[in-house]
Amino acid sequence: MGALDAFSKAFSLVAENKRAYLLVLVALLLLSALSFSQFTHSNEAIVREKAYSNVLFEEYGTTSTSPDALIHELEASLLELFITVIVLSLVEYSVVKAYFLSLEDEDYSLLELLTEAVPRIPAVILVNILAYITALLVAAIPLVLLLVGAATLNLPIAFFGLLLFFAILPVILTFFVLVVPAYVESEGIGAFVEAFGLTFKNLLSSFGYGVLSFILAFGLALLMAPLLIPFMFSNANPLVIAVVEAPFKALFVCFLWAGGVLLYRDFKGIKGRKEEFLY
Repeated sequence: MGALDAFSKAFSLVAENKRAYLLVLVALLLLSALSFSQFTHSNEAIVREKAYSNVLFEEYGTTSTSPDALIHELEASLLELFITVIVLSLVEYSVVKAYFLSLEDEDYSLLELLTEAVPRIPAVILVNILAYITALLVAAIPLVLLLVGAATLNLPIAFFGLLLFFAILPVILTFFVLVVPAYVESEGIGAFVEAFGLTFKNLLSSFGYGVLSFILAFGLALLMAPLLIPFMFSNANPLVIAVVEAPFKALFVCFLWAGGVLLYRDFKGIKGRKEEFLY
């Protein structure tokens, strides 16, 4: 199939599975509301903390941050992160599985897929964490070359490290989108190893798909700009901005997951019943 083929077919796969897109959109809107709620709560806490500090200053001649307030703020941030990771893992498994079933021309129920995904959330989180660690180790190679070249004033090595870093970013992106499809198919924690092997075994396609994905992200950002700029200059509610961004973010996320499924199947040599007609 190749990168260009997967890129074009990913749009068709997303368009054919509007229910999956709506699921992602709803999840992003809920997470935006959660983030805004946490933002509002933090601002209120800062106001209370300032008032508390002013009282301390008037009574004792000094200001300080309440340890309880800091602990509460940290707990709230960790809770928000935990909920975000759980929701995204739940939705990612469900949507990726929906794309697999769609390519086999099989009907599916999102409720059933969500139910199926619940016990698999820890595994999805784990394989993603392992993928992040792997990606960091890979990205560290050009960064080490860059730092060594800079430290020794060896410009060719530093320049090579910089070029290698930017060249490897698209490959890492493709690696990420292959991880969960590999897990959905294998149901094993070692899915990130399989995804890593497939990515670098098909290096040119992986690089091409990553580059095309970055171009799409840039194009969507240009589309969002005229809609967001008026809100940004009018001091609009952050939740309003998040709502305007959500449809574009949902489209990009669905595209990445759909492309990941298509690339995984192509790299594995799997052909679906209607895959050849996705245009």
